[in-house]
Amino acid sequence: MRIEARLTLLAALATALVSAHAESDFASGNGASLTATARLDFIVTIPRVLYLRVGTGTSFTSVGTVNLIDITVPAAAVGNGVAVAATGGDIGAGAVTVRVMGNGGNITLNSNTTGPLNNGVAAQQIGWNRINVASAPLASTTSGFNNSAIPHPAFNATGGAGTAVLLTASNKMVQQEGQWTYSYANTEAVAAGTYGGVGVNNGRVTYTASMP
Repeated sequence: MRIEARLTLLAALATALVSAHAESDFASGNGASLTATARLDFIVTIPRVLYLRVGTGTSFTSVGTVNLIDITVPAAAVGNGVAVAATGGDIGAGAVTVRVMGNGGNITLNSNTTGPLNNGVAAQQIGWNRINVASAPLASTTSGFNNSAIPHPAFNATGGAGTAVLLTASNKMVQQEGQWTYSYANTEAVAAGTYGGVGVNNGRVTYTASMP
């Protein structure tokens, strides 16, 4: 019984040594110098990731905050052709942070809406082509990102997918940031009312980043 127990223990130790995939080297002799070597193999696996921020956000986490862009046309200026600046956005003054990061190649960025802005009356509409978007770099650069004027994917006036823009990768990496500032073109007089809103009256834009 003792012999069997010892053999079982030795077999278990041998199995453990083999499964560890370690290497050892033993040197012996009477010379002035001895050398022993041991090697290790390394594997580092990087997952494909894609990150898009438009407005409030924290790097590489999902945040559910949807910012509001608010535009009020002065009564004396309705339809006079002078653009009206917005308020709101995470930066303020109608501006939002835009940040895109992906490590799998080129990224396509697009906008999507459910239809023209309306005030609850289907026939009273403002086309999305009346919303101007100015692109510019951020006031300060985030480490590792290219801070530049990211082109805005133009809105579809009547709703649906906009005109996509391509962010070109370098060595399969895209790390770009910038800001978009919104205003209302105010090129025509329309019926009074509040057009769009928080998730109502076609007032929400969904931005999508896609990586092949």
